[in-house]
Amino acid sequence: MSTDSKEPNLASPNDSQPIDSKLDSHPSVTPIPADEVGLRRVPDRIPWVVLLVIIVELGERFTYFGLSGPLQNYIKNPYDPGAELPGALGKGQAVATALGNFFKFWAYASTVIGAIVADQFLGKFKAILVACAIYIVGLTVLVTTATPASIQGGSAFGGLVASMVILGLGTGGIKANVTPFCAEQYQKVHAYVKTLKSGERVIVDPDLTVERMFMWFYWAVNLGALSPLITVNVEAKASFWLAFLIPLIVIVIVAIVFLGSSKLFLKTRPHGSPIVDAARTVSIAIAEQGFENAKPSLLQEQGRLERYPFATRPGFTDYSVEKVRTGITACKLFLLFPFYFICWIQIWNNLISQAGQMALHGTPNDLLQNLDPIALIIFIPLLDFVVYPLLRRHNINFRPELKVTAGFILVSLSMVYACVLQYYIYKSPPNSIHVWIQAPAYALVGFSEAFVIITGLELAYTKAPESLRSLVSALFWLTIGIAAAICIALAPVSQDPYLVWMYGSLGIVGLVAGILFYVLFGRAFDQPILLETVEAIDPGEVRV
Repeated sequence: MSTDSKEPNLASPNDSQPIDSKLDSHPSVTPIPADEVGLRRVPDRIPWVVLLVIIVELGERFTYFGLSGPLQNYIKNPYDPGAELPGALGKGQAVATALGNFFKFWAYASTVIGAIVADQFLGKFKAILVACAIYIVGLTVLVTTATPASIQGGSAFGGLVASMVILGLGTGGIKANVTPFCAEQYQKVHAYVKTLKSGERVIVDPDLTVERMFMWFYWAVNLGALSPLITVNVEAKASFWLAFLIPLIVIVIVAIVFLGSSKLFLKTRPHGSPIVDAARTVSIAIAEQGFENAKPSLLQEQGRLERYPFATRPGFTDYSVEKVRTGITACKLFLLFPFYFICWIQIWNNLISQAGQMALHGTPNDLLQNLDPIALIIFIPLLDFVVYPLLRRHNINFRPELKVTAGFILVSLSMVYACVLQYYIYKSPPNSIHVWIQAPAYALVGFSEAFVIITGLELAYTKAPESLRSLVSALFWLTIGIAAAICIALAPVSQDPYLVWMYGSLGIVGLVAGILFYVLFGRAFDQPILLETVEAIDPGEVRV
């Protein structure tokens, strides 16, 4: 772990070599021996500095979800201090849902901007700091325009829109970079054999380490996502401006902690113009009908190298072409993810409004959204400590495509449950069904996230070349923005009396998309494990 304040370039010195020759020339890496293929795989220890990044992400998510929680009521309901449901703008459910989806769309679409800024200009660390500063500005605007005087004076709506635009840039800048920045703190890329104190020989697999890292990263995300437990109660019992002030204080603390930890992090420098270079590589691959044909070794052999000025540059190698190919592969895997997120988004708007049609008995209608992160806070440790180790012990490979497919099925079941519940809400007397009957819909979505979003984060990191990790991570988050844009188009049916059909349709869409994902990408994850010949072992263990 570097403590140098300067940003070291962590790119491999062999990155300019073709991928095959790079592996052949690496003195400490060999294909895994045939007699060791069946060894149990285990994750490595996570570097302690990763905890600092996780704490920063926890604070950022506390801020994002803390300010998002009250928004549906803030926009939908009119300002009436004596009403059961708090409100400010009185725009109705369709407008509230559309604006909420616009905020999500912009926040996740701007991840692309955050990725470009990080990869080409600032680096991930500085890009995250700048995003924190933007966040603070946006929240300051929101707090000052959410006071009773501003609401009654007519400036609240303009302040909300302005703050959404600013906050979206801050969110995008952090989301694009914090996950790859976290994973970069773990630098091992090859598996190795280790002898445990019990005498068992196991393979320490970096992919499993990254999986564990992202699981606990997402666990922290959902711990932070519990912030609406605080902000929606403050909104209901005090005021909106005070509810929004709490996230503002937290993001200021996050920025101070992150800046103060600067010397503890491993940092990569910006890579110049990787996006432009990747685009040129793709154009050559299109012209040559495939990435394999676009490799300079083959172009040289066929006398076609001089046709492409970019291909004659020293940085254009077989390995650089292979890196771009893997990045494109990662992006292809995300094509169906928007159909998952269309369902996922419902818990942040339409299900909140559905709760408002039920018997609340003193429960804020936007409180139950917290069941989603609570489910994940319980489910993620269960997966990490019980389910996944048990599967690995029995040599059962719960492959990424199986995880994603399982997540699609679970979110589909959530929408089916919401559909049936909405049907009975329409048939029953007003506000007669207890609000906590909604709980399974939120819990199913939470369980689905553990399979879809965590796996998506892993793929965005492990499948992307180092120089494009922020961009590929941003494209993963962009799928939420695309889903939000689709949900904006669905705004006319996101209200009575169409909600039964809307939830039912989403349930079908989620299931079909999950099946298609498995059919299209079911064999996209087969990769040989590379093994370090020099083993790293715990104290008391015997080197082989």
